[in-house]
Amino acid sequence: MNTTVDAVIVGGGMVGLSLAVASAEQGLSVALIEPHRAEPVAPQPSQFAPRVSAISPHNRQWLTQLDAWQRIPAARVCAYPAMRVWDGQGQGAIEFHASEVGAEQLGQIVENHWITQALWERVDALPKVQQLIGRRLQEWRVEPDGVAIELDDGSRFQAAVLAGCDGKFSGIRQQAGFATREWDYGQTALVTSIRHSAPHAHTARQVFLDTGPLAFLPLSDDSGSQHWSSIVWSADTSRAETLFALDDAAFLAELNRASEGCLGEIEHSDRRFRFPLAQMHSVDYIQDRLVLLGDAAHAIHPLAGQGVNLGFRDAEVLAQEWGRAKRLQLSCGDSAVLRRFQRRRQTHNLTTMAAMEGFKRLFGSPHPLAVLARNLGMQGLASQRWAKRAIIEAATS
Repeated sequence: MNTTVDAVIVGGGMVGLSLAVASAEQGLSVALIEPHRAEPVAPQPSQFAPRVSAISPHNRQWLTQLDAWQRIPAARVCAYPAMRVWDGQGQGAIEFHASEVGAEQLGQIVENHWITQALWERVDALPKVQQLIGRRLQEWRVEPDGVAIELDDGSRFQAAVLAGCDGKFSGIRQQAGFATREWDYGQTALVTSIRHSAPHAHTARQVFLDTGPLAFLPLSDDSGSQHWSSIVWSADTSRAETLFALDDAAFLAELNRASEGCLGEIEHSDRRFRFPLAQMHSVDYIQDRLVLLGDAAHAIHPLAGQGVNLGFRDAEVLAQEWGRAKRLQLSCGDSAVLRRFQRRRQTHNLTTMAAMEGFKRLFGSPHPLAVLARNLGMQGLASQRWAKRAIIEAATS
């Protein structure tokens, strides 16, 4: 017997969960497919997960509206009102402050698992979300009035639309034959948490080295310590593999050299993780009764921490369009509904991706003229309040 729902969402990561919550609050019935649900975690002082996100003020407000942000332990949220960026190959440096746009923060650093856990708590409280944990999408077939869906346990669903929130290696995107534009950066990112002697002063920091950017994101624990940060060290893959293979003492020595003492002495690093860096953008986000969002539709370089923010905005807009369709008594899989979502999101995503690519290319070049140009550019930008304000407003939206 088929179960009929408005939408089937594949993927229970941060984007898929937020879409499920927001859609249910718009009155839609949702089936959420997730092969693995992580076990709940409890706060442990001075122990941090390796993956964190820099959540923009807009997305913090949206998650608050979804009654999710309030469920994250306040002690594990580190607001940062300032960011300092400098060129490790020159003298250029610039600082951004939230006060320059009349804001309190540029964003909040949170471990990903706290966001995920908060969203699962919301899903658990919503009867309109049917959880299909431990199941996988087996096949689907687009029909004139919806999508016929079968899971690996034989369960069948009839839905108006199928949403792929299944990440950078999206099976839905690949199986449906969405065309993509992709390029490999030839870089690998190392992530870990570090303890340092000087307080981070709630400031995010990023230095552009000749082999790639190194970011320091301030962390907060139950004790209120300012001596822990998360790092994302993006480097040419050969360099990254060398760093990954070092013992702890040698890695700390390299990290202290690269950090230029911006956090005092870096005294300890947790276990390191690595992942390859590539950019991908789906030419279209939609097909008949199908829609992609988050990393399934676009994956960008992590140097500005915008990946999950773009995904949350996708989920917010798609839920809005689905809610609008329901109020107008339209199918949420109607082509006009999906086209509106694509129009509203594609330009913003492409603009952000182009800006990140420009930064990557400008700061990744060791050519003396490029070094001179970016150092002069940072000095000039620091004196142009209107230009700095535009950058800050774009980053916090």
